[in-house]
Amino acid sequence: MTAPSTEAVVTGEPGPDARGRVRAVIPPQSRAGALFTAFRATRAWMVLAVAVLVWEGAVRALDTPKYVLPAPTAMVEQFGNHHELFLNGLWATTRMSLYGLAAAVVIGVVLGVAMGRSALFEEIAFPFLNIIRVMPTVAIAPLLIIWFGRGGVPIVICSCLIAVFPIIVDVAHGLTSVDEDLVNMMKLANASEFSILARVRIPNSLPYLFSSFRVAAPGAVVGALLGEYIGSREGLGYLITVYSAQLNTAAVFVLALLSCLVGLVFFNVCVWLEKIVVPWKTVVR
Repeated sequence: MTAPSTEAVVTGEPGPDARGRVRAVIPPQSRAGALFTAFRATRAWMVLAVAVLVWEGAVRALDTPKYVLPAPTAMVEQFGNHHELFLNGLWATTRMSLYGLAAAVVIGVVLGVAMGRSALFEEIAFPFLNIIRVMPTVAIAPLLIIWFGRGGVPIVICSCLIAVFPIIVDVAHGLTSVDEDLVNMMKLANASEFSILARVRIPNSLPYLFSSFRVAAPGAVVGALLGEYIGSREGLGYLITVYSAQLNTAAVFVLALLSCLVGLVFFNVCVWLEKIVVPWKTVVR
């Protein structure tokens, strides 16, 4: 009896004496599986499209006045008539939000590192930060306009005030929640405090930092809108005040949707940067 060839043992195929060769065939993906994958990828947009259609039909069936609840087609019409003005406002709000978020990142990281490395500084600074946190920004904005005038400075400060607090807290928490055994090992190797900060504490705080960015970025947009709403002559917040006074609800809805768009873009950019900078972070759902 002839022993099976080495090829047959390794590959699992019959030897040369076999009449035919048996090949493993991977079945193609079924149509049902492909449809289910496509549904999962587009289900959010499908739900949104159904909601818009229901909204349009309900407004037309109930003959709702435009100043109470406009139809989606009325919003599209408003955007088509005033798209240049709306896009200019969108750019102004985006620009002020970026400035406010950048200032919040710089201030938040510096204060967070100081609080994470000095218990005395944390004890002194934390009550003042809590006061700023709980104080309504809408009450501070008029004072900022009195002090700095109408312009970009009060808007950037409002944006920064809302965005800075989560960054400070998460950076300080990330610096202090490091594994103490790892710190002690670095100290046994005669590592300096700066080396421990750069190689252990800061990498450990990066996931916390980007988690704070996901909260701070939409908050910066809200702060910029609030500053524009109270004292500005440009931006989405200013346009909302103008069209609200005219009872142009369709235009107000368009401006609100554009504001949401800015916040969503900021949030998703932070998520994208987190995946690049902190690839070792795992999320369990």
